[in-house]
Amino acid sequence: MRNPTRLKLFFAATSLISASAAHAITDGAGEATLNVSNQWGSGYCANVTIANNGDANISDWSVGLNLNGSNITNLWNGNLSGTNVTPAPHNASIAAGNDTNFGFCANGSATPSLASLEVQGGGSGSSSSNSSSSSSSSSSSSDSGSNSITVRMSGVTGDESVSLEIGGQTIETWTLSIGMLDYTVNTNASGELRVAFTNDSGERDVQVDYVMVNNVTHQAEDQQDNTGAYDGECGAGSYSEMLHCNGSIGFGNPFDGSSSSSSSSNSSSSSSSSSNNGNPDFPEFFVGNITTNGSVRSDFTQYWDQISPENEGKWGSVEGTRDQYNWGPLDDIYDYARASGIPVKAHVLVWGSQRPGWIDGLSAAEQRAEIEEWIRDYCERYPDTAMIDVVNEALPSHAPANYAANAFGSDWITESFRLAREHCPNAVLIYNDFNFLTWDTDAIIDMIRPAVNSGYVDALGLQAHGLYNPRPWTAQEIADKLDQIAELGLPLYISEYDIQESNDQLQLEYMQRHFPIFYNHPDVAGITLWGYVVGATWRDGTGLITSNGQQRPAMQWLMEYLDR
Repeated sequence: MRNPTRLKLFFAATSLISASAAHAITDGAGEATLNVSNQWGSGYCANVTIANNGDANISDWSVGLNLNGSNITNLWNGNLSGTNVTPAPHNASIAAGNDTNFGFCANGSATPSLASLEVQGGGSGSSSSNSSSSSSSSSSSSDSGSNSITVRMSGVTGDESVSLEIGGQTIETWTLSIGMLDYTVNTNASGELRVAFTNDSGERDVQVDYVMVNNVTHQAEDQQDNTGAYDGECGAGSYSEMLHCNGSIGFGNPFDGSSSSSSSSNSSSSSSSSSNNGNPDFPEFFVGNITTNGSVRSDFTQYWDQISPENEGKWGSVEGTRDQYNWGPLDDIYDYARASGIPVKAHVLVWGSQRPGWIDGLSAAEQRAEIEEWIRDYCERYPDTAMIDVVNEALPSHAPANYAANAFGSDWITESFRLAREHCPNAVLIYNDFNFLTWDTDAIIDMIRPAVNSGYVDALGLQAHGLYNPRPWTAQEIADKLDQIAELGLPLYISEYDIQESNDQLQLEYMQRHFPIFYNHPDVAGITLWGYVVGATWRDGTGLITSNGQQRPAMQWLMEYLDR
């Protein structure tokens, strides 16, 4: 299922396959369900969920696919041999009542289906032989009843326990597994619905994204004072209900239509509460781009639905001379975005590169004052900024803002975000870095964790240059990195994606490999490409269209994929 922090729109009826078109097959306690999540003229992406409906762990599984002439271009969370998929190292075992999944994209117009399922273990299940049916089920307990209730958990890091309570009675208790998981039960019970945590450690490691009752999604109820805290006991998290304490989270009575909010099962909430003082709203999922040579092309919204300034918003561009601001280029960007109804993702407030030269020669006290003045003045001029790259490339081997470290000391990253929260209370605050998806994942996670734990960081920006250099990164490697980074419990933005390849066919192949992984990952909240006009991008070979609008094959494929 898609990330509940976003509402992803598909603009053609053929792009979505309804839940009723899902294909399921069983083997003992195991049930595999295939859903085509996105389809375009010459290809599609699909997800396969393997549920354990038994009373013991499944230790291994194998799924056979009927591709009907299609060719898989990439696959994640599994290993492919011919048309047979076996687990990745992390998802071979499935606890009783839980599920796992893998996904793939393929070239071809035929609808795929499941050919076979083999599981080892699982104990007693709902079926003892293979069969096919139309189904949209996921992990489920063995209870029977008229109401199907699914609780979506994410950010789980250990052995937390959660109970589903209806009408004051405990219906089901689950011990959570690591990752993002659905927990489902069928019951005849009705009444006030609550999700109760019984042994959470108090760390930022569990969140309830939503509860789905009979395919209708319900968000947690806010207190009447709209503080963002739920049930008066547990604080809200950075993009959905994040549990900071023991207690329970209320969802009203979804059985009589009185729940706080709902949507179809193919939709997600586009905004949610935050524990940060600013309580920012997350924009709907987007695929955006940057300005071209300091300007916004007239064809921009033909292709993109979010905009970032390439260089116009960097401190050195705006305040090259102390106390003399050049807001003109940024004003043009914001005017265009407002007129077009698209969000601005600002880039960047605190960075070691492209900073004003005069900042280095000041005293620590003066640097502190100037950094806050810069952040304050930017936020006051553009209070409707949707997202901001607050700190960029802070790893010591990258381009850290040494002037900020001199000004604030070792916790300069956290302090920069605190100032951004104070002055930009409604913006989504992002830490952005390169090699996040490749060589430096562990080092960046270790460095940024204290700032994440402070509560001021709302999301993480993953620059995506060079996923093919010095060697191509596989779809599985990229998916694994996304999963690893997502364990920090924050939404992810693919912040600077491009493909430096002058060979049209190779650029197309890389685009087909990378983009579906980003687009379909449940924790990715938006994608920003870094330039699109040939000859007007920061690196030769990354352009996607010529200045007169002729599209390279990768751009043609992308626009078809997005149905734009």
